[in-house]
Amino acid sequence: MSTQTATRISTLIEMLNLQTRLFSNAISGISEEHAHQRLNENTNHIAWLAGHIVSSRFAMANLAGLTVQEPYPDLFGNGKGIESQSYPSMSEMTKDWNDISEKLVQGLAELPESTLSEKAPFDLPFGDPSLHGAFAFFVHHEAYTIGQIGIARRYFGYEAMKYA
Repeated sequence: MSTQTATRISTLIEMLNLQTRLFSNAISGISEEHAHQRLNENTNHIAWLAGHIVSSRFAMANLAGLTVQEPYPDLFGNGKGIESQSYPSMSEMTKDWNDISEKLVQGLAELPESTLSEKAPFDLPFGDPSLHGAFAFFVHHEAYTIGQIGIARRYFGYEAMKYA
């Protein structure tokens, strides 16, 4: 594995590990009531946001060559927006997050050198059309979504999310 490729993969893995922890910190202590309560009709609730990035992690794992089935495709598959009033519990989604996070990091660590330079199987909203660009976009998307959870967390009166 070349130094450049190892560095790119290592950076992605470091970011994913950070966000694995930040997701857990962002949802820590949030009641099911607050998790399923929208701030207003124009926002997603915490349970939807959590499920959405769990779904995204499954998509990333499949992009890394793993064959894993998203647990809630009817609710979150293919970027599906909030519709249902019945979403999984936060403990269910946390378990799924932890399970897929471990598999994803392992899968990325085992990617062949040439894989990151291949063309992504879908268009990206910026200039890097490679699989590396797709993973970078997913990592950004997770950070954005965790930030939304952090805002909702504060809205409901919880302490700010911790990095540690």
